[in-house]
This record gives sequence, structure tokens and C-alpha cells, in this order.
Amino acid sequence: MPEIVAIKNSRDRESFLRFPWRIYEEDPAWVPPLLSAQRKEIDPERGPFFTDGFGSKAAFFLAKEKGEVLGRIAAVRNERHLARHHDKVGFFGFFESIDDVSVAGALLRRAEEWLMEEGLTVSRGPTSFTLSDACGVTVKGGERRPSVLIGHTPGYYSRLLCENGYHKSRDLLGYELSLEEVETRALRFEEEIAEIERSGIKVRELCMERLDDEAELFAKVFSMSWDRNWGSYPLMPKDFILAAREFGPFFDPRLGAVFSAYGEPAAVFLAVPDVWEIIQKLDGRITPLGALRLWRDRRRISRVRLLIVGILPAYRKLPLAPLMLRQTGLFREAFPGVKTVDFSWILEDNLITRQLAESLGARHLRTQRIYDRELDR
Repeated sequence: MPEIVAIKNSRDRESFLRFPWRIYEEDPAWVPPLLSAQRKEIDPERGPFFTDGFGSKAAFFLAKEKGEVLGRIAAVRNERHLARHHDKVGFFGFFESIDDVSVAGALLRRAEEWLMEEGLTVSRGPTSFTLSDACGVTVKGGERRPSVLIGHTPGYYSRLLCENGYHKSRDLLGYELSLEEVETRALRFEEEIAEIERSGIKVRELCMERLDDEAELFAKVFSMSWDRNWGSYPLMPKDFILAAREFGPFFDPRLGAVFSAYGEPAAVFLAVPDVWEIIQKLDGRITPLGALRLWRDRRRISRVRLLIVGILPAYRKLPLAPLMLRQTGLFREAFPGVKTVDFSWILEDNLITRQLAESLGARHLRTQRIYDRELDR
């Protein structure tokens, strides 16, 4: 039985961050995380999860045997989730383990103990830290490189969790749309789009000169759109601003859109270029040469991910799909190499969004699964 130890110093932290290389070194679909970014992410003094003003916290653990690291896990108390749902759900994340049920079980039990000490009654995951970050166990599409901020795991993680008392909570579905199909379909919708716009439904690009105002609008529309969805909690304007800063030169206003109906905001979407296509080649480190590669190769990026889609309930029956189709076709103006759009993720029971994606011609190619376990006192 391995020893489970809490991270206490920088050496432990580096062991925690570098352990995934052992699990994925032979996996061509894996994207090594940028170590500098992850050091900040798990730092309670600097990480956005800890410094958003809600008071969320986490504990980090390693599984060791005779000095060798066999796995890692984080136990997470997400105060923003609890403020919305009042469900006493805690989370586990950053979960990685060798293919050994006892190692995984020891990690999970330690995380569960921490969650119970926090007064939480359900352990849910894997999330790292939130459902907006890379999350879930890959149960479909693991042979394909995931899009930016989408989870990726070995298939055996599902067995490790199930044999340790976990059961499926929800599936998060990834759809992919070919821009060639978009261009073909858009031609057929020209007259319909013109009629839709004459009826008072309009679309515009994101305005970078008014980014603070746009952040307020996106946060409001997205939060109201997702109000009743499983696991959701309000998007804050500062979340939007942070995303714009983190993507830096890759954050392009042509990848965002606001849809209005009769002069009122009705829907928003925001896509981001799949920078993991470049980052995968950096092996976790940004050197001066790596930074140059990021800048040089940005126009070769072949996929964008639709990160935010929010349609206000009052407008969900409006014919927005053709307008969205046209806007999607404009992505190549920002990134000429783009060939596909990744709609990820969509809740399996979010039938409205699934039907929208399928009406645009998108195909379901990836599934990330979230698991729950009710905790015993």
C-alpha cells in the first residue's frame, strides 16, 4: 500500500507537476501542460481559482512507495459552485495514477477524507480545478489530440474509479465541425440569413475597444443561459478578461459574436484558437525558441474551440443557427489555417445545444466522463 503525503515544499510541488510525463510519455495524443502556468495555477497566492474572492481552497497529495511517485490528486472545495448549488459537493482533480486499483484507491480515500473534513458529502471529478478546466475521464476519442482546455486521460482511469466506488455523473460531449461543410451550408442559407436579418435579428463581432463592457455582457448572457444547467455557476466579467489576457495575441475579436433580437442581446459565443496544437511540441517549457514558435506558427493553427455558447431562454426558438454558421465561416479570416471547429464541451442532457451543433453538421467525436461518489461519515 503506498504512502499518501501532502505537498509541503517546492520539491513535492515539482514532483506533483512532473508526474504526468510518466503516465503519458508514450501517448501521442497527450499535450504536456506548460509547467510555468501550472506552478501559478496551483499556487494559493497566485492561482485564479484561489484569488477570485470566493475563498475556494484545495489540498494536494502524492502517492509514494519506496520514494517513487505512483500517483497524484487534489481535493477541491469550490466555493463558487457551493454558493450556486448548495449541494455539499466537493471535487477531486489533477488525478493521475499508474494502472493499480490500490494506488488509485489510496489517493481517492485521502482526498475524500479531506472533503469530509470540509463538511462535504459528495466527491466529484476529475476536475482541475473546475468544469471549465481540463476535466473528465476520456471514454471516447482518446486517440485524438484534445482541443485547448479539454481533458485527456488513459482509458483505464474509468476502471480505477469504478472499482473504487465511483459511478457516472455526467458525460461531456465534444463535437467537431468541418469548415468546408460550413462554407457549403452557408451558401444554401444566404437567402434565409438575409430574411432573418430583415426580421430584426442581428449579429456583430466582439469589440475589443470596449472589452470591459463586452465582458459584462458575455458574463450576464452566459450566466442566465446556463442558470439551470448541471454543474454551472455564474461567469464573472473578470473571468472573461482573464481569458483574453491569457490567450494574448491569440484572442481575436473575429472569434467572438453577440446576437441581438429586436435591439436586445439574445445570445453570445466565443471561440479560441487551439493553441495546444503548438504547445504540444514544447514539452511543457516556454523557451525563447518556444515563444518564437508560438508566434510563428499561430497562422497555421488548424482548429478553433467554441469555448462559450449562451442563448437566453426567451430566444431559444429563434432561427440563430444560420447566423452562427456564417460567423463560424469567418474564423479563417483570423486564422487562415483553420479547418475544423470543436464544439466542446456540451452536456449529454443539453439537448438544445446538441441539436444546434448537429443542425450545423457537427459530429460527436469525444466524450469526457465525470464521476461521483457519495461519502460515508
